[in-house]
Amino acid sequence: MNHVARAALSSAAALCALAWSGAAAAQAALPTRTECLEGHRNAQELKQSGKFLEAQEHLQVCSAGSCPGAIITDCGNWITELEQTTPSLVFQVRLDGKEALDANVMVDGKPVTDRAHAFKVNPGRHTVRVELASFEPREEDVVLPEGQRMRMIEVDFSAKPATPAASAAPAAPPPKELVRPTPVIVYPLLGLGVAGLAGFGTFSLLGNSERSKLEDRCEPRCTDDDLTKMKRWYTIGDVSAGVGAAALLGAAIVYLARPSKEVDSTEAKLSFELGPVRGATASSIGLGASSTW
Repeated sequence: MNHVARAALSSAAALCALAWSGAAAAQAALPTRTECLEGHRNAQELKQSGKFLEAQEHLQVCSAGSCPGAIITDCGNWITELEQTTPSLVFQVRLDGKEALDANVMVDGKPVTDRAHAFKVNPGRHTVRVELASFEPREEDVVLPEGQRMRMIEVDFSAKPATPAASAAPAAPPPKELVRPTPVIVYPLLGLGVAGLAGFGTFSLLGNSERSKLEDRCEPRCTDDDLTKMKRWYTIGDVSAGVGAAALLGAAIVYLARPSKEVDSTEAKLSFELGPVRGATASSIGLGASSTW
């Protein structure tokens, strides 16, 4: 009996010692008042400077149960606030349309070990680097403001060789067309011919007018001096008719004897043609223009 009692007392003493040592260790792990105040101050400064992740580490200290009540309240409120305003990234890396699980993702040189959850970062610019065996690394700079959470970063790799663009078949040369362009000299000759015929008509009318005046004034006793003006109008008219006829004849000869040459069918062409006027009551020659594009 005494032996059993002594064993029970020894066990109880051991349990008490173990419980006391655990309580002492837990008490030692709790931050002191000074550490709480220091954590509160550091968290506030880091939060104001945009270093949200570093601030959260200090907030874990100043929100412990051993800290003063006011400190715990402030730190608890800041923890809730930073949970809502701390930016984060999520990643989707694909190889030929399928998720590439063996890809390595780093943000500002720090590896992302858990891609199943959002990766928190401080507000500001960050460099995302994605590495996949047998491929050139991909890098992307992103800027995240406060409160932008779950920003998606998508990176696609392709193992399939890019389909080369089909080489365009050499364009066939444009077909040649045989044409007989009108020589440039034809146009001034035509103009001169028309002007000559117009002059013939004008001076003939002037001569006829002068003839009518002479018939009323002096016929049949008109002198050579009286006839001089009439003869001059008729002479000028005859010369104009001769020049106009010669010019038109020359234009026709040059036009009919013009040479042929080959041109591209796509080349714009402007040509003039001489031919009979359609719809006229009498035979006549006309000048027509046509263009081809």
